[in-house]
Amino acid sequence: MGADELDQEPFVLAADDPYLSALIGTIEEPAGSTNAAQARRLTIAWWERHGTGPSCTQLLQAMFAGIVWDEAIEDPGRTLPERHEQVELLQRWLISYWTRLGAIAFTPGRDDIVRPGNLHLDSTDDRTKTT
Repeated sequence: MGADELDQEPFVLAADDPYLSALIGTIEEPAGSTNAAQARRLTIAWWERHGTGPSCTQLLQAMFAGIVWDEAIEDPGRTLPERHEQVELLQRWLISYWTRLGAIAFTPGRDDIVRPGNLHLDSTDDRTKTT
């Protein structure tokens, strides 16, 4: 294999979508583990305060307090209802991602509340620990 074969183009998304870019920016490392750990901590705190878990909406509002999604993600090519649909999709993907990591536990269509996951993601340590 010659040196010219190793000179490849960097990874580029096939479609430039501001919502996909926002999702990737939220889950890519190192911030992805930090955000997942924060979702777990907020879920635990919610349980301690209320004796039950937050809804997905409540967890996302706590995670991203003060963010107005319509202002944070510019997408003039979509109508307002289309942008709201994209925000809902992005938020469902975040919940799914944090669930897959084990930071939270949530089963769509079955759960109404978010539970703490079985993995403790310590943002100060790259290792994960089961609890």
